[in-house]
Amino acid sequence: MYEKFYGLKVRPFPLTPDPNLFFMSQEHLEALEHLIYGINRGDGFVVIIGEIGTGKTTLSRVLLERLSPVMPTSLLLNPFLDEDELLRAILEDMGAPYDTKDKGKKSLFELLEKFLVEKIVEQGKRALVIIDEAQNLKLSVLEELRVLSNLETNTEKLLQIVLFGQEELTEKLELSQLRQLNERISIRYFLGPIKKNEVGPYIHYRLKKAGASERLNFTSRAVSRAWKFSRGKPRLINMICDRALLAGFVEQKWTIEERLVKKAEKSIRGENREIWRKLPLWKRIFSKNKESKDEFNL
Repeated sequence: MYEKFYGLKVRPFPLTPDPNLFFMSQEHLEALEHLIYGINRGDGFVVIIGEIGTGKTTLSRVLLERLSPVMPTSLLLNPFLDEDELLRAILEDMGAPYDTKDKGKKSLFELLEKFLVEKIVEQGKRALVIIDEAQNLKLSVLEELRVLSNLETNTEKLLQIVLFGQEELTEKLELSQLRQLNERISIRYFLGPIKKNEVGPYIHYRLKKAGASERLNFTSRAVSRAWKFSRGKPRLINMICDRALLAGFVEQKWTIEERLVKKAEKSIRGENREIWRKLPLWKRIFSKNKESKDEFNL
């Protein structure tokens, strides 16, 4: 809506992950370095844990773009898979031919092993599986991943696995049923929010990548307000900045001031109140004492 007015090529603050707009904060840089280090070492499992909205999904896309030209990869965005579906998804992503009528897990596993040996190892490569929202994986699927990590030659793994998930993934991995898998994780990194002093550069970087001229800018007080709202979570920064640009467009303003960010904040909170009113009475009572923990209540 506001893109034409501001002369933007794309929306600078979409809620969907876009590697082209990715801002390399210190947190994301360190996470990426841990990922590359673990992959270059040939480790079986690498795990990245982060709160909702810290940019895990976008980071997984960035990793995929960097590695897919040099190693076969599979990016699984749907964690609600059973074991057979997991194997099929990996085979499809890596371009391995298989009979779609074959439903046997054993034959699918053997097919993947054969493909990895003949098509991957012979070319001097390793294969990589990236799974987003891994906290939602079934225990049986996590165990299947452990078995897949057993695929190896005398010198190296055939398949490396990267898990991106919320903090619940840590709790799940500590279950006694997954002890063997947990012991195989060599690299773990907790991805936190971006620092307060990076919020301004984050906003201006994305504006520039979207094609904004220097005429369009957020004041320092507007940036501070965006920080207060988001606490450094990229998803919330995107949400408040997108709505602030809309408010600026309505008023035909090229300088986004704190007042417009506050207006955007009220708009978002107003939407939440509408959702709140629609909740059954018992849910409102149950949630009343938890309001202070809501990410929109600052």
